[in-house]
Amino acid sequence: MVGPRPNISMRLGATIRELHSGVENDPAASSAGTSSEVERLRGVIARLMHTAAHDQLTGLPTRSLLLERLDRELAREADDGARVAVLFVDLDNFKLVNDSLGHSSGDKVLTEMARRIVACLGPEDTASRFGGDEMVVLHPRASDSSGAALGRRILAALAEPILLSGKEVVVSASVGLAHCKPGTKCAEQLLREADTALYAAKVRGRARLAEFNDELHARAEKRVQIESDLRAALRESQLFVEYQPQVRLKDGCVVGVEALVRWRHPERGIISPADFIPVAEECGLIVKIGRQVLQESCRQLAEWTRQMPACRLAMTVNVSPREIAEPTFIEELRQVLATTNVDPTALCLEITESVMMSAPEEVVQVLDQIRQLGVFVAIDDFGTEHSSLSRLRDMPAEVLKIDRSFIDGLSSEPGDTAIVSSILSLAYAMGKHTIAEGVERSEQAAMLLRMGCDVAQGYFFSRPVAAEQIAPMLTKALWHPSSGRALHAAQPVEGPVRRGHHYFIDEFLDHIGAPMGTKATVSR
Repeated sequence: MVGPRPNISMRLGATIRELHSGVENDPAASSAGTSSEVERLRGVIARLMHTAAHDQLTGLPTRSLLLERLDRELAREADDGARVAVLFVDLDNFKLVNDSLGHSSGDKVLTEMARRIVACLGPEDTASRFGGDEMVVLHPRASDSSGAALGRRILAALAEPILLSGKEVVVSASVGLAHCKPGTKCAEQLLREADTALYAAKVRGRARLAEFNDELHARAEKRVQIESDLRAALRESQLFVEYQPQVRLKDGCVVGVEALVRWRHPERGIISPADFIPVAEECGLIVKIGRQVLQESCRQLAEWTRQMPACRLAMTVNVSPREIAEPTFIEELRQVLATTNVDPTALCLEITESVMMSAPEEVVQVLDQIRQLGVFVAIDDFGTEHSSLSRLRDMPAEVLKIDRSFIDGLSSEPGDTAIVSSILSLAYAMGKHTIAEGVERSEQAAMLLRMGCDVAQGYFFSRPVAAEQIAPMLTKALWHPSSGRALHAAQPVEGPVRRGHHYFIDEFLDHIGAPMGTKATVSR
């Protein structure tokens, strides 16, 4: 991020120049005996000034030197109309490299990335290390398309694998591009705009280029306002939880719910999670939000259990990687279970597939601890990433939630149908339970049942609703399969089940009335 302008190198340079001036003005320096000493001192001064203005690790100019050059280019732009562009480059998930491979490997990655960026530059361009894994490129005399072309070259160069300890490692990057508007004289403003574009690139999926425009400016202002309002929302209890039923397909009964946070803004009404969750993750408020949602969800589950002790209901709650990375997460989870008196086997924590598959060893250890408490782990949005089957097999997760993007194409897109069928077969072979998300039509529910999916959720069954609306749903079926006879005629397909999952899967499926002995079926 753009921060205050450092002035260490400027002060050092001023001090050195003062000493240099003193030496040259000294009458003794004019004698032949001291001329060599003057030259030596000049060399020392030059090296000191270079060291002060360049990053020790990468050799790139520092933030202060880049700002000096940017100020100079902006002044020149005002004189001759030359256009200035700035590119903000940030490595994606660089922390995972440090956490999983060590800081020495991280340093090698930064050094190699700096070398590749420099190789993409023109003779007038400047690359600098701004801090951490952030690098900034100054592209003076830019045309309408040259800045974007440079950004694409940098993305392509950084996407190539890096060899670390004999292994190829791929570390992608995101790039934010901003052009100087006519009359702009503030370097910090241009950098903020490039940083805003960088944020947009990451939100859109990372490993891409985004260019600053008026729309992004409006979004940036909105994001700042949302963060401010969100802090007030946490203080004033404006956040609340709704629950979306999860339905057992064979009989349409509600066997679980997913807890979903909502925000009732005093002026703007209900704000979509899509608008505030990314902001909360960026500024760190997601940890406090997650704690509140987990506490309230478990409290509500305990209340339902007290009201209907014969009803076995499972609760799934989303957790972010930042929550799991908190050193106190496991102890807080243990305390929530104890204070609410919730059966741990009725709780399932969801983490996205992208995070799960790239998780460093420390996160995997936390997931193991979650499992040891008896709480289940689900992989959310499954199928959207290129997961390694061996890594999936060894992950401490018992539930796969099939992403809604594949459910939408059931019956109309043969590719989606094949993917869903494969996921269900894979899950059964690995002893993992499945929940399909985003079911909106009866034919989707029917196909999922025919393919062997146990549980589904989506607007076809119910939108997320308030807690008091869930209790009446527990006494009736939300769906009556219309082709039951044909479904029973399907041939079962059996697969091997990993022994290590028996305890957890048996416990979890017992909650939804589908013990491990249940045969999965797939369409022919």
